[in-house]
Amino acid sequence: MTTTRSLARTLLPALAVILLLAPASAGPAPSRVVAVADVHGAYDEFVALLHSVGLIDDARRWTGGTTTFVQTGDVLDRGARSRDCLDLLMDLERQAPRDGGTVTPLLGNHEFMNLIGDLRYVTPEIFRTFAAADSAQRREEAYKEYLAFLSEHAEHGHAIAPPIDAAARHAWMDEHPPGFFEHRDAFGPAGKYGEWIRLHHAVVQIGEGVFVHGGLSPALEFASVGSLDERVTADVAAFDRMWRTLVDARVIWRYMTFAEAVRFAQEELAWHMAPGHDEVFDAKPAVIRLLGYKTWITVTADGPLWYRGLATEPEDKLIDGLKAMLNRLGALYIVAGHSVVVSKEVTTRFGGRVFLLDTGMLPEAFSGHASALEIRDVSFTAHQVGRTPRSLAPPPGLKSAAAGVGQAAR
Repeated sequence: MTTTRSLARTLLPALAVILLLAPASAGPAPSRVVAVADVHGAYDEFVALLHSVGLIDDARRWTGGTTTFVQTGDVLDRGARSRDCLDLLMDLERQAPRDGGTVTPLLGNHEFMNLIGDLRYVTPEIFRTFAAADSAQRREEAYKEYLAFLSEHAEHGHAIAPPIDAAARHAWMDEHPPGFFEHRDAFGPAGKYGEWIRLHHAVVQIGEGVFVHGGLSPALEFASVGSLDERVTADVAAFDRMWRTLVDARVIWRYMTFAEAVRFAQEELAWHMAPGHDEVFDAKPAVIRLLGYKTWITVTADGPLWYRGLATEPEDKLIDGLKAMLNRLGALYIVAGHSVVVSKEVTTRFGGRVFLLDTGMLPEAFSGHASALEIRDVSFTAHQVGRTPRSLAPPPGLKSAAAGVGQAAR
């Protein structure tokens, strides 16, 4: 018995990695799926919701059995307890396979924003949760490193001025509060959260349903769920290579935010390309890649992380394209978050072909509620903490697994 348990403890981490890297394409539908959208650091609400749908106990341990739990992205940002939400999701992902369950966290636009240094929604309170005992020293060292970097580019015509006077230095420190640099490292390719996020899919197909953060645009050209997911994964990897190239070439400083890096790299390119500057600029391809960020599938408005059309566009405008896209994918419905629904309740659109789950869980930002969608065969149920579960009409064409049709991968 001891040997068996020891072997299980050894194999489980490897199994978890295999599950993370599993294809995003469809497979037989699990007997129970629970989907939760945007959490945004609403830790207490997240815990209460998971408890109410039977996924965790009072000690926040997995009790979902063989349930497949899909979190459709945007676990973090805005709410002060973003890090606690990430840690809980990571813990559940490790625990669930022991009981035959699966936790599937998807990449949301806010996860990607943190990976690339777009920190518009990271508050000082969030940064503070990353602060360590040596944070003051790290900030001072980073400040000196930044001044040294700027001095290297003093003749390159940059608009930014070194923050050397007392007021400018104070402003710089305010922009880089305690925990700022630890946060950046934690979301880097080798960081605890950065490495974990980079393992996950952006879009998955489970049974007849496609789960995604923002949505799937009928106008977006892609052959399959798997191919679209691979484009997102490739985009993330390309960003990491590009950023490393620009840092190593001293074109940008390693702790610049994304917006700062774009501006600084653009000015560097202009300086190198100006008449009289005939030196070789080896980093030019990486700069061009950075400056073209609006075309990235991870950033573009019709990409799976940002698309809002399924929540905001008139149904008659998209319905034909939506039907054609679902038919091409071998799916019957889409489950998405990202766009807070006006009713603050799980909402269906397009005749039950789209389920919208973002009900504004973080109260101080959206005045909403914590909600979940539960799928059991052809039964779709909306859950909201403190309210009676509400039955939803199943998607058109969905057949019961008991009838032996409609649930297998196509």
